[in-house]
Amino acid sequence: MKRNFKNILVGLTAVCMCAGLTGCGKETVDVSADADILVSGYDGHGTATVSKGNWLVNTEKNYGQGMSFTELALLEEALYDAVKYRVSPSENLSNGDEVVLTIDVDNSALESYDFKLSGGEKKITVSGLDEVESFDPFENIAVNFSGMSPNGSASVNTSDSNSDIKLIYTLDKSSGLKNGDEVTVNISSSSGTAIEEYCMSKGKIPTLTEKTFTVEGLVSYAQTISDIPEDALNKMISQAEDSFKSASTSWAEGNSLQNTELLGYYLVTPKEGFNLQGNQLYCVFKETAEITGFASKEEAKEKDAQKKPYTDYYYTYYKYSDIVILEDGTCSFDLSSGSMPSTTANSKYGYLSWGDFYPYSFKGYNDLDSMFNDCITSQIEKCNYESTVKE
Repeated sequence: MKRNFKNILVGLTAVCMCAGLTGCGKETVDVSADADILVSGYDGHGTATVSKGNWLVNTEKNYGQGMSFTELALLEEALYDAVKYRVSPSENLSNGDEVVLTIDVDNSALESYDFKLSGGEKKITVSGLDEVESFDPFENIAVNFSGMSPNGSASVNTSDSNSDIKLIYTLDKSSGLKNGDEVTVNISSSSGTAIEEYCMSKGKIPTLTEKTFTVEGLVSYAQTISDIPEDALNKMISQAEDSFKSASTSWAEGNSLQNTELLGYYLVTPKEGFNLQGNQLYCVFKETAEITGFASKEEAKEKDAQKKPYTDYYYTYYKYSDIVILEDGTCSFDLSSGSMPSTTANSKYGYLSWGDFYPYSFKGYNDLDSMFNDCITSQIEKCNYESTVKE
């Protein structure tokens, strides 16, 4: 036994001599010795971080003696670069979860030093996380809509029962709204930190961080012809026909309005992005008139020429503005504000005065294209239109 022990001592001495000559006997610094996994937060929302311990400071202290400031800086940089920490999983942890810390080392930059690093793994089972209270941050808020569609506005009315949690509610869009639009309310923390982090610091977690609301209840300008109730259109048409009849009473003797035919409607509304409001509804008519006169100057100058009855046509409209659809679907407009065109359509037929021929004229247009250009094309850059006019 003594012989064997002596042989062992001789072998160890040889190993130590080899280490001194070749460097294979470097001391090992175990980076994982006092590293630890720290878990904070709440059950289901825990976060794992690494406590690296004091290995780096101790290594510099133990192996940096006698080094210059520059040499110590290089050693510290090499130590930082040599060690990588990985924690998995690191977020949304629950009690009972297993978390693994993996420490990878790379000694390639440490070959000139009298030590080497070793890493490894550490595992823990998460425990001790408290349950977190969830809450609906939108439970006690309302979005109020006001103004007139499509230029309505929105605001958030808060009544926060969670007095210890101060939240900021922000609308993604608060103006230029119409019924049916959607606006989204987002929450953020008053501290400027991430909303989940802020709420977790109060022991609570929001069930959602944004909520969408549909714009409704705005009084609105009619955006389509179908928005206007039939009874309102009937009142407009009746008012227009009465106005045409009244205007025809001032026509020259022998001329009369024979028929008024509704051809349809033009509805003009502002385009988005233009600072315009309201709408314009043109009730478009074809008028049939009986004219007692001459077909031409030549006819009027014939010997014993007599005026003859002729049938003529022209086109006109009756325009209403600012037609509003109320919340209950009824319509509001000023019936007395309707107006006829100021343009003049000349008849094919006329009369002779002091040797000259003059055509009779009407308030309107000789053709539908001229009316369309005047009512629609002239404002097409800023306005949309809908037409149901057919002949």
